[in-house]
Amino acid sequence: MNWTFSIPAILIFILLFCFSLTSFYFFFRMILGLRKLEDRNFRSSVFPKEPTEAEVELFFSPLERTIRWLPTIASLSMLLGLLGTVIGINSAFGAMEAQGKVSLDVLAGGIKDALNTTIVGLLVAIPSLYFHRFAENKIRYISELMVKDFSKVHETP
Repeated sequence: MNWTFSIPAILIFILLFCFSLTSFYFFFRMILGLRKLEDRNFRSSVFPKEPTEAEVELFFSPLERTIRWLPTIASLSMLLGLLGTVIGINSAFGAMEAQGKVSLDVLAGGIKDALNTTIVGLLVAIPSLYFHRFAENKIRYISELMVKDFSKVHETP
């Protein structure tokens, strides 16, 4: 298999690789922090008394700001994959025009770049969207646990 790519495709691969690292970093950083909050003792040390709505919002605000990057990374990855597709198809037709004939050999390089950048863009976007949904649900679960923690305190026997 021929592993040579055009310069635009290589640049797109590098950007997509950076996006994938960023996506994994945000996800794992957030999940490690949220796992601590599943422990009731840790939650009670963070919030010894019932927090106000403003305190809860202030507490979860950095997490919510962080997970907002995940759909942005997914969107940019899909768009970069599409850009690679357009560049690859354009270069294939440019090579065909330069040679003045239609042949599979002339089209193959540009089509290969187009398909590979699309594949890599989707391979970055799909996990980023999954990570976003997973982290969103985890934050919701932790906030529900906090509500349960303090609703038990106010119950009368």
